[in-house]
Amino acid sequence: MTRFVDQLRLAERAKEDIYFARIDRELIDALHEHEQLDRLARPQNNQGLGQAPGTEQSAVSGARQEADT
Repeated sequence: MTRFVDQLRLAERAKEDIYFARIDRELIDALHEHEQLDRLARPQNNQGLGQAPGTEQSAVSGARQEADT
């Protein structure tokens, strides 16, 4: 009898593993899609500004360092 109960427990654990693996895959795919959309949108935002892509970030970092001192 205990062997049957152990098999049921293992089967339920396998179902849970499959479910959470699917959820994790969907979340990872959504993150990759979000990163890809950000990458595509980034060059459009910098056009016509006359700045290099990393210039704005370094200016923000510099302002933070000055505020900290």
